[in-house]
Amino acid sequence: MKQLLKILPFFLILFSSFPHFVQAKSQAELVKPLQDYVDQLQTFSADFIQVQPDEETFSMNRSTGHFDLKRPGKIYWHYDTPTPQTIVIDGVNLWVYDEDLDQVTVQPVSQVKKDIPLGWLLFNDPIAKKFDIIYSKESDGVQWFNLTPKVATYFQSLDVGMKNGHMVSVVMYQSMDNVTKVTFQHIRENPPITDSYFQFEPPTGVDVIGTPQ
Repeated sequence: MKQLLKILPFFLILFSSFPHFVQAKSQAELVKPLQDYVDQLQTFSADFIQVQPDEETFSMNRSTGHFDLKRPGKIYWHYDTPTPQTIVIDGVNLWVYDEDLDQVTVQPVSQVKKDIPLGWLLFNDPIAKKFDIIYSKESDGVQWFNLTPKVATYFQSLDVGMKNGHMVSVVMYQSMDNVTKVTFQHIRENPPITDSYFQFEPPTGVDVIGTPQ
């Protein structure tokens, strides 16, 4: 009887804590909504606000523009302000058009694939193949997922913000002092977008650096 009384408190403690074991979720379960979101996504269209530090003036630069994506492998990213610039990935090539310089640069996507911050969303590989994924927190109704590349890239990690099952923000960390935050507005998911929308033709008269595949 005395032996039973000695071990009984242990089992009572274990029993009282059992619901917490049942309710606790593994990281795999916590990050599953992000992969599920990517798997159902075919196209994405939104306006954006981008904020990043200016290392020379120690101020924050603010840019606005529009973003369209079609999986797999196609992006149209246009900055309206402060300086017009267009970035297009047509599935094979990466084009960057700087209007103020009258210059277009082009290179194969295969050469820069791992350095594309939205590569986890753009291509068909499971996110976990290229990134370590951690569910970090929920704040103001936004669930945040941290993605750290398994192979070194020019950015250290990403935070992806999801609200009510929709991607609303991406934060890119190049260093502790160099953090770029993009917030999406007027979001449309899976609208029809033709492949031809992502075909880029350099405007007449601009300098073209590089050779498309």
